[in-house]
Amino acid sequence: MWLRWLHKDAIKYYVLFGLLYLGFLFVLPDAGYDKYFWITWTQDILNNGLGNVYQNENVNNQPLILFMLKVFSLFQRNADAVGLVSVNWLKALVLPFDFLTLAVVIHILKRTGKPMMGFFVFFLNPAFWYNTVIWGQVDTIHTFFALAALIYAERGHWKWALVLMLVAVNFKLQAIIFFPLVAVLCLPFIREKGWKYLGIHLLAIVGIQVLILLPFALSGNLPETIQALATRSIDKYPTLSRNAYNIWYYLVNDPFTFPDSRTVFHVPLKYWGMALFFTASAMVMLPLFLAVNNGAFENLKRNERLGTIFQVAALVTIAFFLFNTQMHERYVHPALLFSGLFMLLTKRPLVYMLVSIGYLLNMEAVMKYLRYFDSLVGINFNHTEWLIFWPEFIATLFIVAFLWGSFEFYRTFFSFKNNIPDTVYTT
Repeated sequence: MWLRWLHKDAIKYYVLFGLLYLGFLFVLPDAGYDKYFWITWTQDILNNGLGNVYQNENVNNQPLILFMLKVFSLFQRNADAVGLVSVNWLKALVLPFDFLTLAVVIHILKRTGKPMMGFFVFFLNPAFWYNTVIWGQVDTIHTFFALAALIYAERGHWKWALVLMLVAVNFKLQAIIFFPLVAVLCLPFIREKGWKYLGIHLLAIVGIQVLILLPFALSGNLPETIQALATRSIDKYPTLSRNAYNIWYYLVNDPFTFPDSRTVFHVPLKYWGMALFFTASAMVMLPLFLAVNNGAFENLKRNERLGTIFQVAALVTIAFFLFNTQMHERYVHPALLFSGLFMLLTKRPLVYMLVSIGYLLNMEAVMKYLRYFDSLVGINFNHTEWLIFWPEFIATLFIVAFLWGSFEFYRTFFSFKNNIPDTVYTT
């Protein structure tokens, strides 16, 4: 199955990926405050072993991220060797997922009859690389596995889709927002096999989760590990926003410090944000569910099916970023990929353009990487004085992207009416 992805026509691009990978290794990222977490967690793994790492109360990432740090630790002489310089090489383990994502994009374009050179809309987009190369973050990993899960779900390989979703969530909890979409796409195939068949395979998937947790169980720390996974990723920063420039910047002066426990009509703002997210997600998920449930979705051409899936995935991600509290600037990263794929399949670029600009500006406004080049180019990059870096301006880009994307979704979806039975609209 995987050999189908090795298109001979794309070999030249894969060579280009290899050369660029080697080049990016020598670009020193600045992971901000998070780099100190990478350092201390790697040191804990070296000193105490992977299975004991959750005894550190600051460890709040998912298990597979810690597995990656374990691999990274194998290249360190000792715990003292892990520092501000050596931690930059962590990106050597993350960058491959950016290039794997581009390989999947090429695969999609090849399978749908589109020019493979379309991948350059990502390859030449600085917003696509900023997260890994400049910031030194890891959001590309769970995005890759979510993309793969959606592709397998669309093709009916629901077992692989669920496994890939499990892997995505074990890298980053935020990947859970794609599970409803994967579940909807898998529903017809699961019903065809029967719910008993599903139960057997769910046990196998549970077995994979057990294997992921095995090092912590063997160290006698399974209860602490489960408790850490259940609690530490929630409410660690209980404010309206952690530098995600979203709707909260329209509503209060400083969402970064404003507690999301404050109430409106006796309901905490945190739950207002969740309600807005679930409502916005339901607006795009419900029509898709009705079409899939009635078998109408299968009547669409593959380009149309994939385009709709990526469109929904992008809108769910933008809604997640826009409305929820405690959001970081990086949490909109998957929307860049999915809106770009939607553009390549449908030739509708506006959402991708808005997300790309908004995402790049949001990350740069927080990281302020351009300040390192002040003396080189003779420009004072004072981000607070530039309109394009103002939170309200960037938030407007994301809001327009969501509104326009939702409008395009309904216009596109209902333009398929000739292919979709009337029961979709009357169920």
